[in-house]
Amino acid sequence: MKRVTPQEEERKRTVKRLKHLPLWLRRLDLVKAEMKTVQFPRTAAEGFRQCAMLSETALRWFVQSIRDDHPGASEEEIEKERRLLLARFSAVDARRIVKWKEECDRYFRG
Repeated sequence: MKRVTPQEEERKRTVKRLKHLPLWLRRLDLVKAEMKTVQFPRTAAEGFRQCAMLSETALRWFVQSIRDDHPGASEEEIEKERRLLLARFSAVDARRIVKWKEECDRYFRG
């Protein structure tokens, strides 16, 4: 009968432990490398200002894209189209959240 060395036994235990680690923990080095490239705001107030500026810019682009797609439309028609699109986005987002929760359960609780 073949005798197993302590090193081989330890290696087998390590491999077994690694198989049971969640996916996000196995890829933590990739997450760490990605996070190093992101420049975060220094204060909460600075972060809030950045968020507000980005939101305002995105809203302006959104309304402008509607105007570009509907030349000659009145402000009421543009507002109606904006609300319709936001309602559709909201429905899509609701479906995405359901899928995201399923994925979270799969990767983080499995």
